[in-house]
Amino acid sequence: MQFARNVYRHFAERPRFQILSDLHLEVGHQYDTYQIPAHAPHLILAGDIGRLIDYEDYLAFLTRHIDRFQFIYLVLGNHEFYGLTLGDGLERAAKLEREKALSNKVIVLHQRRHDIPQLGVTILGCTLWSSIPKEAEVVVAAKINDFKRIVGWSVQDHNAAHHLDLEWLITQVTIARSQIKSRRIIVVTHHAPCIKGTSHPEHTSSDCNSAFATDLLDNGCWGGVNTWVFGHTHYSTAFLRDEIRVIANQRGYVLNPQEENALKKKQEKKKHRFDVKNVTTLRV
Repeated sequence: MQFARNVYRHFAERPRFQILSDLHLEVGHQYDTYQIPAHAPHLILAGDIGRLIDYEDYLAFLTRHIDRFQFIYLVLGNHEFYGLTLGDGLERAAKLEREKALSNKVIVLHQRRHDIPQLGVTILGCTLWSSIPKEAEVVVAAKINDFKRIVGWSVQDHNAAHHLDLEWLITQVTIARSQIKSRRIIVVTHHAPCIKGTSHPEHTSSDCNSAFATDLLDNGCWGGVNTWVFGHTHYSTAFLRDEIRVIANQRGYVLNPQEENALKKKQEKKKHRFDVKNVTTLRV
């Protein structure tokens, strides 16, 4: 009987997170209608939930869900900044956290660490803008909307932001790992941490891959990282890479619920479909 209780306690205490990204509620103005049913205590939103220029609608969406979860962890995607400068977007994100209606339960992960001591978990989050190499700058600037829709945004700004995010993330992983060896670290970024496996295979040879992902997982800096959540590529997946569980659950552009239901039926037997109920339990 005691053994059974211990086993039950072991599984009951394993941290569970509901993971979603790329809801794109700005498309068809779905802030008022989209619902996330709670299937885990914690919700991770890995960017491109909507646009912060739609501030009141974005706030109303979060407010409607705030009582369903213990915490909502929000990473800012590129679309969060559309129609704004980067600085203006960050100011609006900071304002969100201060909103009384959100009861201090929304954690904006902009170069941010959040510890959950009772679960032995540290969450580290940032946008992690990608690294665009010199030879791809012209084509990426021409094809990617970020450089038209984020006010004053350039490839140079994008790359500078990548280096700042990456330096912060490496430092924080090192610090967290050194403090408690048994700590489980979750990294949440919007852009993907590797190219292979994070986008649909049809995009393998795309000349714009560097706008979506950067190969980072082989640089030896991620010891202690249990799970890495990403978005941006509109490709839902889960795989193991160098003992890191890499996960994405991305909705993508959906104009109306009927279209979404039709897409679900079409993808019913496919591994890479979006599931609003997706829950990840951390490995021990």
